[in-house]
Amino acid sequence: MAVPPNSKQINQGNSVRLVIVDDHIFMRDLMARALKQQSGRYEVIAAVGTAAEAICACGELKPDLLVLDINLPDKNGIDVLPELKRVAPTTRVLLCTGFPTDDRICDLASSGAHGFVEKTNTWDEFLQAIEHVSRGEYYFCSHNTGVASEHERVQKSDRTSLPPYLTAREKEIITLIAQGFTSKEIAAKLYISVATVDTHRTNLMTKLGVRNAAELASHAVQLGLTRVASNGSSPVQRA
Repeated sequence: MAVPPNSKQINQGNSVRLVIVDDHIFMRDLMARALKQQSGRYEVIAAVGTAAEAICACGELKPDLLVLDINLPDKNGIDVLPELKRVAPTTRVLLCTGFPTDDRICDLASSGAHGFVEKTNTWDEFLQAIEHVSRGEYYFCSHNTGVASEHERVQKSDRTSLPPYLTAREKEIITLIAQGFTSKEIAAKLYISVATVDTHRTNLMTKLGVRNAAELASHAVQLGLTRVASNGSSPVQRA
């Protein structure tokens, strides 16, 4: 596993800490080198080639963003997502692969990933996908419009799936948890104390039947809650 020395301490200012997962060493090295040239915006802290290595890297390093190839030698990238969310619930995931087949469109849209980009897209489109996903948005850039339209359908369905017995404040907080915000950040956004946020977290865990904060974060992500783009438009993009 290509993890740089002392990589836990790597975090320069507002840089985005990434892990790249691709079974082709040429592809992951190429992506890593190109991203490192983006004015220090991205910090590639690991580049690995298997699902097992991805789980290990995410569990140890807790990256901001994971660029995940779907076709891996030991396990399908979509199938490994639940385990990745368990070990790193706040890590955002951008799927990356070749042309999706029709029978995988629904899997891509409902996988719980935060974005999708094809290897046939341009480098600029790839950078746009990384930037949108790292900002907490969803971004699906595909030549197959079915991927984006199916994702929109899943998102619409998921947004109505919040349990009706949650209070309005609990719904606000679980939405922010799904978007990766910490208790301190949530408190600042909602103008409440960190202790109040933690109380709501405890109540949410009880109501949703989860045992700890990590399971709550994973459950929140699986609900498919998304942050609206700052310009008010949908962050789901088509190529």
